[in-house]
Formats: sequence, structure tokens, C-alpha cells
Amino acid sequence: MTEPQRIAQLAESVLREGGWIEVSLRDLFRSLTAAEAAAHPIPAAHSAWEIALHLAAWHEAVRRRIGGEAVALSDAEDWPAPAKATAKNWQAALNKLEQTYAKMVEAIRGMRPEQLDEVVPGRTVTYYPILHGVIHHALYHSGQVMMLRKALRGAAP
Repeated sequence: MTEPQRIAQLAESVLREGGWIEVSLRDLFRSLTAAEAAAHPIPAAHSAWEIALHLAAWHEAVRRRIGGEAVALSDAEDWPAPAKATAKNWQAALNKLEQTYAKMVEAIRGMRPEQLDEVVPGRTVTYYPILHGVIHHALYHSGQVMMLRKALRGAAP
């Protein structure tokens, strides 16, 4: 197995199995209703819905960077505004989160091992820390969503 394949496997485990934290990104977000996802139970914090869209934006950005694009997100692209809080719109946001993540994982899986040491277009760092960083980013925001859910429900996840 190549190093990009190992990184892709690690990323995949975060989405589907939870990796080290044992709660998958997919199951965590799917445990929320549309109303819960749109809520702001912690003052000045993003909602779970906002976080889901933010993660999807960065998964897409990393996928595009792997493809050779120099990607920079605007503030509006970095933190997209959620649609009206309906079950249908929440499901669409969840589908987007999972699709962008899966496409990113496939792009990682298809990388050449030597590409990990190449500088990312438009950046000053190589792909290696970018790929691990996007996994850490998903886990970081998973912790935030767990705290939001706990604040909403008053119980441990």
C-alpha cells in the first residue's frame, strides 16, 4: 500500500467509522435533525449546519488542489450560508458533505507517492501536511458538533 493510499484509508475511516474517536463524521451529522443542525445553542458559535457546509467547501478545495488548481476560498465560500432549515435541505447538505469527502478521498487515493513532497499550487507547503490537515480539520469540527449536540440535548453524545 502506498502512502497516499494509507492517508486515504485514514480519511475514509473518519467519515465511515470514526477513526480513533469511534464516532464517524457521517453518523455524528446524521444524528441531528434539521432544527438541531440549524440551532445556535452556544453564543457566537457556528451551527452544525454551517460547519457541515464549511467542511464540504474544504473537502472540495483539497480535491481541487490535488488536481493542480491553486484554490483560495472567499469568506462566503469558506462559510456558506445554510438553506432554510427543512429536513430536505438538511439531507441535501449531508449528501454534499459526504460526496465532497468521498471525492476527496478518491483523489488522495489516486495520488502518486512522490506527489506528497510537491508544493501545493498557490501555497508554500507540500501535499503531505495539507492531507493530514484536512483530516484533522474534520475531527476538530466533529468535536465542535458534539459540543453543540450536547448543549442542545443536555446529555453526553
